[in-house]
Amino acid sequence: MSTIRSIIAAPPSRRVYDRLMFARRTRRLIATAALAVALTGGALAGCSGEGATSTCSTTGCTITFERNVTNAKISILGVEVQLVSANQDSVTLKVAGQEVTVQRGDGVNVGDFTVKVTEITDSQVVVQVDRGGN
Repeated sequence: MSTIRSIIAAPPSRRVYDRLMFARRTRRLIATAALAVALTGGALAGCSGEGATSTCSTTGCTITFERNVTNAKISILGVEVQLVSANQDSVTLKVAGQEVTVQRGDGVNVGDFTVKVTEITDSQVVVQVDRGGN
């Protein structure tokens, strides 16, 4: 109660000062929250490489390779993924320097990653790369 009395009994200039300080703290809190969201959102951002784009979260990325680009590649989750070749049923990729062939709809483990081919069309190849392979 003494705090409430001191605020009520405070001169008008003190009340204005208290309101300004409250507003300042509120702005700082909002700015801090916005920064936290922006930094977290950065982990969910997309990237682009040579003939490839991706949409990533903290645990994995969906990569879309353009088939008409020679040596299409992208760097995601700290590794480089390159489209080596593709036919209607399978895709050969180089993941962190290791070449693997993956059938459409199947997934393989490459180091710390699981690589799955989700779509193969005439114009693009879509691959899902997730952490947590072996």
